[in-house]
Amino acid sequence: MTGKRRSILGLGLVFLAGGVVGLALGGYGGFRWGRSGIIDECLYKDARAIQTHVVILKQVRATQTSQAVELLEAQLDDNLILFAPWEPYPRLTNRTISAMNKAISESKEYRSTHPRTSNRPHVDAMVANLFSCEPYKEK
Repeated sequence: MTGKRRSILGLGLVFLAGGVVGLALGGYGGFRWGRSGIIDECLYKDARAIQTHVVILKQVRATQTSQAVELLEAQLDDNLILFAPWEPYPRLTNRTISAMNKAISESKEYRSTHPRTSNRPHVDAMVANLFSCEPYKEK
């Protein structure tokens, strides 16, 4: 009887440990999957905002409003450097990759027409590095 009890208790502990490990791994995987969806949506929004900024910058430059231009240029830099992470973003959709590539391409074209050096050389270097990289690959 004692052996049977130990076996049942042992199986119960193994089952409990398996449940805890499974729950932990499932939670971790779910967190990573959910986070990548959020990153995808944020990058899509930022890519669309950059495209809008480029249009605004072209229009404002026509009237030579230098302070507004500089503010928009700084915002453009700040948004662009988000597209050059240390590690590639996981599970981006083709919609987001396409929008990001278009935003980078339009910004690069704009900057070739209107070159700029800011008072933040590290940001200038990051933007130049982004412009020199290959575009994101669609799936």
